[in-house]
Amino acid sequence: MNLLKLKFTRYNLYYYANANDKERKPSDCIAKINCHSDGQKLEKIGGIIVTPVFSIKFFKNDSEIPPNELKLHKRKDDIEKYGPVRKINLHYPISQFNDIISILRHEKEPFYLFIEEDKDSPKGGLLTEGPVEDDNEYKNVPIYSR
Repeated sequence: MNLLKLKFTRYNLYYYANANDKERKPSDCIAKINCHSDGQKLEKIGGIIVTPVFSIKFFKNDSEIPPNELKLHKRKDDIEKYGPVRKINLHYPISQFNDIISILRHEKEPFYLFIEEDKDSPKGGLLTEGPVEDDNEYKNVPIYSR
């Protein structure tokens, strides 16, 4: 199994209103966290935008959670310019939202994403490298997404 590990240092949180609105599709996420790395910018027509390294999406607990997404660049030019990853989304039930936010708020950066590279529906999660205060604590314990 090949694991892809990506560093990120900043994040933006989106928590959508009307999550129980009947017009929302079951595949619509309730909350999303876009995770960014320092200096990650893409040139687009009309200026430079900062794109996320990956996104964490949260779905209603009673809905079917879509598989995680990993899309890689295929063209050599794109890989050289942007790196190997085109898009990564980790999907969690909304019941795990507080767990993820707690990690981001209380652990020291940098944070890392890890994801299996060689699967259609890859497993992945968050990883920290914080200090261990005593021998009974676990270091580098990942929080998995389905």
